[in-house]
Amino acid sequence: MKLLIVFATLALLLAACGKDKFQTTPQLKIKSVSTKHLAFNEPLSVLLEFTDKEGDVSDSFFIIRQRLNLHNPLTMPPLPYPLPQYPKAQKGEIEVNLDFQTGVILALEPIRIPGSNPEQNEPDTMILKFVAKDKGGHYSDTATVDNLIVERQ
Repeated sequence: MKLLIVFATLALLLAACGKDKFQTTPQLKIKSVSTKHLAFNEPLSVLLEFTDKEGDVSDSFFIIRQRLNLHNPLTMPPLPYPLPQYPKAQKGEIEVNLDFQTGVILALEPIRIPGSNPEQNEPDTMILKFVAKDKGGHYSDTATVDNLIVERQ
């Protein structure tokens, strides 16, 4: 009887280990960020890792920008970015290269430092959020780059 319980336990453990480790909903994780303190006009590169059980993370990719400055906080609407065509993959990387003007600040007006002479702009403190959508219509979790300091001129 004890031998039967041991074999049943081993069989359950082996069955549990054989299950897929990826979920139907895509998962995103920040792997690296080129810098967390962006000089004026410096591009930003973010490397994300994705997993998806069906391997169809190729429908849409969105970036949400939030400015956290006390004087003028702002959340901009999500902007879609095209993903290149690639073979189905359950795991992979997405490299996002953002130009300073059109990718990072995206026409955000700088905030003037009151009383500065000559006039100066305060740096922006931003959060960038990344979301992927697969062909099945599932949205990923949100991968976030927190406390990105963006110098302004």
